[in-house]
Amino acid sequence: MKTLLECFEKMKHLSLAKTIVIKSDSDLTKISFPYYMKASIGEHKIEKKAVLRIENLSEAKSEYNRLKKEFPNFPIVIQEQIIGIEMILGLKKDEVFEKILLIGFGGTNAETLKDVTFLSIPTSKPEIKFAIESLKLYPSLHKRQKYAIIEFINLAFEVSKLDFNELDLNPVILTEKKAVIVDARGD
Repeated sequence: MKTLLECFEKMKHLSLAKTIVIKSDSDLTKISFPYYMKASIGEHKIEKKAVLRIENLSEAKSEYNRLKKEFPNFPIVIQEQIIGIEMILGLKKDEVFEKILLIGFGGTNAETLKDVTFLSIPTSKPEIKFAIESLKLYPSLHKRQKYAIIEFINLAFEVSKLDFNELDLNPVILTEKKAVIVDARGD
């Protein structure tokens, strides 16, 4: 399973959260607080306590040292905090359809909400738009504010063309102006 950084390397042309590999304590201040700190592992980071919201420099130093000890073979990164709706995109090989694109509401609720849909690849932007509109929680994207649905459609279309056997982009943060990939793991 490819790690966050390995996946991001293959997706440089897409909208990615600003991510910095920590090489020294001076890197801990290259992104404004609060931000997220992660061990770039290929497994579920939250379950492994490998992703943390960091509020200040003291906390950053302490957690950086802890993550280095717990995950010595993986880079530790800091990542900008992006506020918005958490979505999920994914790719998977399928016996019937060969390759499919998963689209849905994501984040930590991905497995409990199970509000996802699947499209066979190749697909089109109108098909992706229709799939998004078929999600149960789709109306919530317009209740309080408007989100960048067009950017999410464009991102999903570009993801559908990536060369991965399996890919999990969770979350993809949808804001009023953009759709940004925050975490990734793939094969």
